[in-house]
Amino acid sequence: MNVRCQLFLWVTVIIFLLLSSCVKEDEDRCDGLRGVDIRFYSSTVCQTDTVYPQQIKDLLYGVFDEKEVLVFYEQLSDVELSAGYSRRAELISGLYTVIAWSGISQEYYTVSGWQTGVTRKSDLLLRVIRKESKVTLPAEISLFYGESAALYIPDNKDPKTYYAQAAVNMLEITNRLTISVEGLTNPEDFEVVIEADNGSMNVNGTLATDELIEYQATENVTGGVLNASVTLMKLETGITNTLVIRDRNSGTEVFRGNLLGTLLLKNPEVNLACDHDFTIRFTAEDQCECGTYIMTEIWVNNWLVHSYDFEM
Repeated sequence: MNVRCQLFLWVTVIIFLLLSSCVKEDEDRCDGLRGVDIRFYSSTVCQTDTVYPQQIKDLLYGVFDEKEVLVFYEQLSDVELSAGYSRRAELISGLYTVIAWSGISQEYYTVSGWQTGVTRKSDLLLRVIRKESKVTLPAEISLFYGESAALYIPDNKDPKTYYAQAAVNMLEITNRLTISVEGLTNPEDFEVVIEADNGSMNVNGTLATDELIEYQATENVTGGVLNASVTLMKLETGITNTLVIRDRNSGTEVFRGNLLGTLLLKNPEVNLACDHDFTIRFTAEDQCECGTYIMTEIWVNNWLVHSYDFEM
């Protein structure tokens, strides 16, 4: 082999080594890409089949590090979930979780903005807009929340591209009640309200400390029966959730009871993790034809949870 050929060979080898190796001062240029691919779905403990709720038309999701600090987030509209729908976040090595929300409308909520490096999981996210502690939410509103399992992104010493897989189970946390009251002498004089302190929520899906608010129902009278519908935020035991039926003029109450302990959870088939639409039927009787009522029957989703017989 002549000198010229040997020189050409050595130059070729040197160029190859330079192109395929990392410069120590800027070794990140040679690292493989790192991050997470995120998909969104819905599956409850009552129905384990994976579904993609049509109500989810927007997403606010963020990646939080091991210190529960936000490192990446994205807000999306015109979302259509499916098995093939996913989002990607570029990340460095570390331990992460993904939190996602859907249905946060500024028409109904005061929302705290997210900031990378600042926002924490335990921070306040939203408060239901209220006027003098009174709240009215439409029946079509649906708020969803989900959090992935923890995932680990390995270090970047391996030049191969690596994307961890994260799955976020989006579960609804809004609830709708359809209430009817039969037996009131002048049903148009009565109203139904829910007193609760569940109007604020943290980034991690937990209820934040809040004042007692009053959810207002949409009401009508048909065939002498008072019908009311009301939409509520997250329901859970240990907080105030009180259903009140009262005369709207005098304030006299004909029923006051714990929405969960006295009503919904008296039906053994109700599961708050799965059920979000409830029907409650009251039958009232005036004990003395003087406006003093007693509830003789209460049905929750066609299950009799209370029965009381008396003689006039």
